[in-house]
Amino acid sequence: MLKDPRNLLWIVPLVALLTMPLWRPLAADMLSPMRKETGVPAPSLTNTRALSSSEMNGVQFEQSRNGIKEWLLTASRLYSTESDASMQLEDVKALFFGAAGKYEETRIRSQKARYNTDTRQITLQDKVVIQNDKGYEMQTDSLEYLAAEKKIRTTSAVTIQGRNMEVRGNQLLYDTVTGNYSLEGDVVCKVW
Repeated sequence: MLKDPRNLLWIVPLVALLTMPLWRPLAADMLSPMRKETGVPAPSLTNTRALSSSEMNGVQFEQSRNGIKEWLLTASRLYSTESDASMQLEDVKALFFGAAGKYEETRIRSQKARYNTDTRQITLQDKVVIQNDKGYEMQTDSLEYLAAEKKIRTTSAVTIQGRNMEVRGNQLLYDTVTGNYSLEGDVVCKVW
């Protein structure tokens, strides 16, 4: 074979030149500033999932004021669109804490929720269930959490069930700090 290492100086470039048709397309693709199109279709304006700018699974939010936890929200999925200031959440569980030093808690479950990042307002929708430490369970189709007042408001029909009673109405205002609520609109109460 080759006894002189200087002969390798001309053999290596010769091999590179002869095999150039094999490696040139790969090198050109790797070194080009723009990658080739992958063939993925552009998102449709009618499909909000396709316009999703961010999507996460298993998320948790917490809001505190002056070092005191106000609420904790978990969701199995979160997504947001580029043109909207709100985040969509699925399979939502929220926990609202009462006044400092008291251990009153309000638990809420819903299938969907929307959190507006500008106004910091939470709107829960689809099979909303509210439970408090006093043993009451409230059911409605949608509700809003008013962060400034620490109250829950709904204009959907509400059913409240508790110890030997059931109350129905069309509107509810619930204070998460005190546990007091106000029910209005065709209120019907059953006691047994």
